[in-house]
Parts: sequence; structure tokens; C-alpha cells
Amino acid sequence: MTTYYIRGSIIWLNYYVDGVRKQKSTKLKNTLQNIKIVTSQIIPALDAKIASGEIYKKKSKTFNYYGSIYLKQKIDDKNYFKMRGFYNIIESHFNNIDIDNINRFDIKEYLNSLTIKSKNPYKTVLIAIFELAVDDGVIDINPALNIRLGSFKKKEVEYFTKDEVKRIMDAVPYGLLKVYLMIAFNTGLRSGEILGLQIGDFEENHINVKRTRTLGVIGTGKTNNAIRKVPYPSYLLNDVKRIQSNNIFIFGDIDDSSKLNYQWYKYISIAMVKRLRLYCTRHTYATLMLQDKVVSINELTGILGHSSVKTTLDKYASAIQSDSINLDSNFSLFSDEMVTLSDSEQRKTL
Repeated sequence: MTTYYIRGSIIWLNYYVDGVRKQKSTKLKNTLQNIKIVTSQIIPALDAKIASGEIYKKKSKTFNYYGSIYLKQKIDDKNYFKMRGFYNIIESHFNNIDIDNINRFDIKEYLNSLTIKSKNPYKTVLIAIFELAVDDGVIDINPALNIRLGSFKKKEVEYFTKDEVKRIMDAVPYGLLKVYLMIAFNTGLRSGEILGLQIGDFEENHINVKRTRTLGVIGTGKTNNAIRKVPYPSYLLNDVKRIQSNNIFIFGDIDDSSKLNYQWYKYISIAMVKRLRLYCTRHTYATLMLQDKVVSINELTGILGHSSVKTTLDKYASAIQSDSINLDSNFSLFSDEMVTLSDSEQRKTL
């Protein structure tokens, strides 16, 4: 026999299935009219489903199932690509687990395992996905609600040493990935900024960074300082010109760094260096520029397009050893043989 009770200002149902107590919110506020609806319509219908066995027909679905519904509902949201990015990371963890087998402890443990400062966007996505399962009647209570997270423990910036960069560049054959890495290791540009480059952005001793490109979406950058001039080694331009096609973008149809991941992980394995994300080319540039005293922290902030010096200090303070020197337009972090395409046979294949 189903009964109702009030929790807060909401009417909840209390019933038993196979001797197991179930509690489910009606999502109706505690008013006389709603109580009448519950007692005259909702409870009789639920009791009928229990008696007929229909209550057993609802089978659990996977986390990925509800995640795909969540993405479809958000497709027109202006922040869709950000939310999809958060979801992709979450989905790689929960993926095909039945959603009713994921409990509050699992979610809290996962969120606390993230080595990032702001975990709220991930929690927001999780709450929305589990709420869909609640609405579908697969679970009674959203386990992602009201989770308090532990304090953030800052993770050290990961980067490659100069020797590791040389080994990577030796391992990567001539092609788009190699030129991408030449730009990345020598300028510290974000992946979306590199993929948004056009040949006209290159001037005699600097690159005009003025757009990003992510999955076909053209943007103006992550911060207010994202539009900027970034110096580059003089030898880099010739190699950039060699891969230029009829596409207005230097890297053609490659409009997201994820499309380079397969090759990237393949060749860093061949190079026998630590397995870091492709984005760590930016951390490598910044760290080595400071360690080698090529730029000051203020200059690096401008080059990286950070919103403030504090942001740069938070990330790279450990790399600062002493006063820096001014940046020369002919600087090179690495010897030419390490990051240029010096193999004449490779050039002939272009």
C-alpha cells in the first residue's frame, strides 16, 4: 500500500517492491490540491503497477545513455562545447556503468580525484545527468546532489626537458604534426590558437594571434589578453609555408587537437619520453623560457596571453631562478637540428 509524506515542502511517496522500501519524490508542492492529485490519481496508479508487475519493467540504463540525452538537450546552449568537454572527461570514467549502480561515494571519489582547481562544472554536469535518470524513474534520488568536495591540492606543472623535446622531434616524421610541434614548442600557443593560424598571421618577427579554432567554431581566445603578438624563431616561417595548402587555415581540416592525439601518443611512445598531454608543449615552452632566463615573468604573461601576472606565477613560479633578460626576435630554445626540418629528403616529400 503506497502512502505519502511531506519532506520539506514536497510530497513524497513511500511504497514497497519485493519487501524493499522505496521512496520517490512527486516533485509536487505540499498543497491541498496536489495532495488530492496524489491520493486520487498517483497512488492508485502506482499501486496498480506494483500489483500487475509493471513496476519491474523499468530497466536500468547506462551513464552513457543519459549522457547522450544530456548533450542533445544542450546542443543549442552557447556553452555547449565547454559542457561537452566536461562530459567527455566524465564519460571516460563512468561510461557504460548502469546508472543505478553509481552511488554518492563513487561520484565524490571521482570528483576528488580530479587534479583541477575548479570541479564545480563537472559536478554540475553530473547532477544534470543523474536528474535525467530520476525523471526516468530508474533511480529515486539524485546521488550527485549536495556533495562537498575536499580542498584543492595544486599539481605541479608537467613539461618536457630539452633532451625529451629533441627525442620527440627526432621520432616524429615530416608532416602536419611535426610543424604543429615546431610552433607549439617555440611559441607556447594554445592548441586552438595554433589550429586557428593563417599564413597571413605571420609577420617578420612575430605572429598575430587573433583567433582560436575548436571543432569548427572560431573564437577570439580564452582571456581578454588572448589577442596578442607572439615572437617566433626566424627559421620557423619557411617550414610553415611548406605545409600551406589551399585551405585558409595552415592546418587545414584539423580543427581540434584531439585529431592529433593518436599520432602524438604513438610518437612520444617511440621517443620513450613520459606520457604527457599534447597541451604540455605550452607548459614546456613557458617553463624552459623562465629556466633559461630568456624572458621575465611579466614578458611571459604577455606572450602566453594570461589575464594577469598572478596566473603565470601560480603556474610557473618554481621555474623562476633570477632576473631575466629581454627577448630577442632571433631567440631559439632549441638548436636548429632539434626543431627544424633539416632532412632534405623529408622536404622533397612535401
